[in-house]
Amino acid sequence: YELSNKEERGMVRLLRLFKTKPKESYYPITLNDMKMNKKQGFPNNIVKTSKYSILSFLPKFLITQFTMVTNIYFLAILIICCIPSISTVTPITSIIPLIFVLVVAGIKEIYEDVRRHLADRKFNQTNYIHYTSNNEISIQSRRIKTGMIIKLKQSDIVPADCIPLLSSNQDGITFIETAALDGETNLKQVLVPNYFIGKTINDINELKGTLLCEYPQPKFDQFRGSITIGNDKVSINEKNLLMQGTIIRNTKFVYVIICYCGIHTKLSLNQTPPKLKKSNIDKKFNIFVFVMIIIQCIICLILSILSGHSHSIINNPNEGFWYLPKDDINNKFYGLKKFFGYFTLISYIIPISCQVSLELAKFAQGIFFEQDDDMKIKQINSNGKEEIVGMNAKSTGLNDELGMVKFVLSDKTGTLTENEMKFKKCAIKENVYDLSKIQEILNISNNKTTKNKEINEININNNYKETNHSSSFIYSNELINQSLINSNEQETQDENNKKDIINFLKCMALCNTVNINEGKFSSQSPDEEALCLAAKNCGIELISRNQKSIELLEFGINKKYNILSTFDFNSDRKRMSILTRDENGIITLWCKGADNVMNERCTQEGKECMEYLNEFSSIGLRTLVLSIKTINEEVFSKWYEKYDDAINLLEGREEEVEILQNEMEKDLKIIGISAIEDKLQEGVPETIEMLLRGGIKVWMITGDKMETAINIGKSCKLINNAYYCINDDTLDQCKITLNDIKLKINKQKHNFSLIINGKNTDWCVHELKNIFKEVMLLSSSVICCRVTPKQKAEITNCVKKITNKIVLTIGDGANDVPMINTGNVGVGIYGKEGNQAARASDFAIRKFRHLAKLILYHGRTSLLRNSEIIKICFYKNASFFLILLWYSFISNFTCQVVYDDYIMTFFNILFTQIQPILIGIFDRDLQWQTIQLFPEVNKEIHKSLRGKVINFILWFFYGIYQSLIFFFVFFWFISPSDIIGKDGLNGGIIYTSLTITFYSLFTVIVTLIIETKTWNWILIIGHIISIIFIFIIYGLTCYIPGYSTYNISWNGFTYVFQSFTFYLITIFTIIISVAPLILKRFIQRYFFPDMYHVVQEIQTSLETNYGKNRQFFSEGSNELKQLINLHLPLISKDISFNRTPSDNQLKEIELIEEN
Repeated sequence: YELSNKEERGMVRLLRLFKTKPKESYYPITLNDMKMNKKQGFPNNIVKTSKYSILSFLPKFLITQFTMVTNIYFLAILIICCIPSISTVTPITSIIPLIFVLVVAGIKEIYEDVRRHLADRKFNQTNYIHYTSNNEISIQSRRIKTGMIIKLKQSDIVPADCIPLLSSNQDGITFIETAALDGETNLKQVLVPNYFIGKTINDINELKGTLLCEYPQPKFDQFRGSITIGNDKVSINEKNLLMQGTIIRNTKFVYVIICYCGIHTKLSLNQTPPKLKKSNIDKKFNIFVFVMIIIQCIICLILSILSGHSHSIINNPNEGFWYLPKDDINNKFYGLKKFFGYFTLISYIIPISCQVSLELAKFAQGIFFEQDDDMKIKQINSNGKEEIVGMNAKSTGLNDELGMVKFVLSDKTGTLTENEMKFKKCAIKENVYDLSKIQEILNISNNKTTKNKEINEININNNYKETNHSSSFIYSNELINQSLINSNEQETQDENNKKDIINFLKCMALCNTVNINEGKFSSQSPDEEALCLAAKNCGIELISRNQKSIELLEFGINKKYNILSTFDFNSDRKRMSILTRDENGIITLWCKGADNVMNERCTQEGKECMEYLNEFSSIGLRTLVLSIKTINEEVFSKWYEKYDDAINLLEGREEEVEILQNEMEKDLKIIGISAIEDKLQEGVPETIEMLLRGGIKVWMITGDKMETAINIGKSCKLINNAYYCINDDTLDQCKITLNDIKLKINKQKHNFSLIINGKNTDWCVHELKNIFKEVMLLSSSVICCRVTPKQKAEITNCVKKITNKIVLTIGDGANDVPMINTGNVGVGIYGKEGNQAARASDFAIRKFRHLAKLILYHGRTSLLRNSEIIKICFYKNASFFLILLWYSFISNFTCQVVYDDYIMTFFNILFTQIQPILIGIFDRDLQWQTIQLFPEVNKEIHKSLRGKVINFILWFFYGIYQSLIFFFVFFWFISPSDIIGKDGLNGGIIYTSLTITFYSLFTVIVTLIIETKTWNWILIIGHIISIIFIFIIYGLTCYIPGYSTYNISWNGFTYVFQSFTFYLITIFTIIISVAPLILKRFIQRYFFPDMYHVVQEIQTSLETNYGKNRQFFSEGSNELKQLINLHLPLISKDISFNRTPSDNQLKEIELIEEN
């Protein structure tokens, strides 16, 4: 029986429900026996990433939508409106707005799901070749089953997880591109298990045995299994696994056996829904809605009590109104009825369209992010063509969260630096060598040196005495200078060291995972490429590699090294080793790794070079310790017997292998230290300076040594002042250091940076969290060194919790993914080691320098725009609809309405829907060129009312004020005398309703016009369209019989537009309604200007004098600053309308001048 995807997911849910531990091993797969494999119940290979089908769309979509609080609320309102005995408004007023919201959301869901369906169909219907009984049969991807043998060809996409059994390449290597999994464009190798190398397709067809794999799990870099054929048991691991979604490259064909299908493949298991991150604006919106619902319930309760009291008076034969009908409803039930009546009436103060407006605006903002030319770079694609690429806004729901960022936590390598490694020098024994010196000792031809000029850029006589202007680092170190200057005295010693130098070069060429593609080195690690290139230029070149051997060209002679075993690098081991046997039968372990790990594994021999570690690190170079160990054949045989048993285990394999690797990697001899330069990216110092000036604290979190991190910190202006180091051996010492720092900074009151090393990070994050909080909050920047990926995430979580501020994390590699996922906002950089960070992020950028604009302009502007949408939506609904509440006080609390039902229906959909969206897309207070000059304006966003709940409340009260104006204008000017014609007849409810509607609508529109800061033709057209819709809908209401339920606007235009009083009242109402807003703006700019007001005046003055000259603003910033300082007195007069600047203005101007 074959389990469907649905049944398989059900099994997984049951396992989770009963917390059953998953099986260690998968069901056994029988080679060349599909009947037996079908009995195991493996899942099919149908790929399904879509969410809906034609039949399931409506129920699934509606269930999803009505899990949202706002939609549940408006559905409840709709149900109440459908009960005639309770509702005071027609159901149409709630049906159309709710349908509008659902239709917009539905279109978005359908669009996204159709794209998923098309992608699924393309993958599922791709044809492959199924090899069975010496026949090749065409089969679609969705028909592929576990245990099948499939033939894959060049450029084929791997349809399911599988094990290669036969490759067209003689060495059993299959090259693959994993861009679909991790974004890496460098080709990787997947190996045919050793047992099958040399087998033919006929041998494969006749195989009888069992393939046993571990239970499916999502980690790409982990896989365990074994193939049993007769008495032979073949161990397989992640190096032997072809994963679904990868592409076959540089391989004519490869025969594979399918081990995981469908939902069990690693690609499928990694397609889990991303962690939902909600922005603070969304949270504030939800809180505000909740508060408004509570206030609404309180108001309805009060009005229902008053309504019940009024009803008792009406029904009293002595006190009642003779012209009103009596009814038999109990007063208590009448009050309850009116409670729900008022609940529907006042529900309009909560804007149903606000969420839609926010979603559309955020979507458009994301498009602007991606189309920004300043965020684009030129690069060479995989086809060798130049292309322009930009950023990727993947979580547009967090656009405004960027504007609230208070902490930036950044990785170093590849994020702040280029991740383009260049070998600079090395230390062997007590001597320091650069490439030219090694070439001289080994008598390497000068022609080769000239050919590889870019590698040999160190000048022995000069570069260590003064700054190398082509580099971002400063070379000035007496110990290294002395070692290089006295080279003549060391000639004899250099000859003695020649053997160590050659071993050092061999270690660089052998101990790596570099592939050779068309004569070029390719590796996941740029460090390894730099080391191989350096070895090549010194006479030892890596020319070929397969899974059994490595071939080197040593000074023109080919040498072959058989690979006995490889111990891969990972973030826990921090080292890599390879066991080789040379042509003379000598077994050697070559090892390279971080100094703190290698130091404890090496003997004292060769440790003379370790004194240069800090010297290299202090000038910003990356260091690796290289070591060697010769192993006796007998010792190796005994060890390998145990190791072979360990790698064939399915359960406990990792633990046993680690123990045996540690056993081998001890008593090593240090042969030298490599020093590699990784230059800072362009614009990093300026970007960090801009962020710091903008009130954002920047942290650098790196796995490098403290000395290297400090040098990088100084180079990128992260460390500008004094700094304190926490580098203690015990928890108590760390606590004492933190307390000492705390005392010093409390006394001296100066800016400082904090540097934390190694295990001190764990103590600061956990045991000493409270003391660390006090010190950390006072520091301008923090650098954490020697940290693991897990520690990066812990640091991020700690900063979030103890500061309660928005934390942005940024990195470029797979080791940064935990940190990126933990931050409030995760930013990934498309890196040279793959795109894992970019794929896991909320926003992916190309270079670190783009971060400044992303936060200070796009983030800040999005925050202001989205805050504007929320405050406008609540304001306009309060302004327009609260008159219904005040009207109750003169209509005896009977829930009467003064607006036509279609006017209330289309108010949020057509009349005032376009403006908030357009403001949320186009409005801005400052240009990016201006913010570049004055990033301090970003500090104000954290302190001012803009973007805070209190601002929403103030605007809601402004809406209440306008609604009161609308009511009292009606009460004092319209109600006493509404005679509008020469015939002496009054206008009645028609004239009253239409007049109130027009001056209310136009007051709201005028307020939105005043609130708009940036104008363009799209905004102008948006306002015009809104006004046109008003006249169209009202025209239909006035002149089509039965169009409106209550017909309170019938033939209204005829009455109203003939009345001169209507025009006077409308103009008067608009003026007194918007006057407080204009007056507030005048007083604020005149007497109490904010920083951004002053900067706006500078911006306007410069545009007036110099126009919007992009080159002037971007490239001539120094000249521009001088110009601004010269014009500040004139600008200040402009601000105060030709009067002497106020004290507050002078303070703002002084602050600008200081910066």
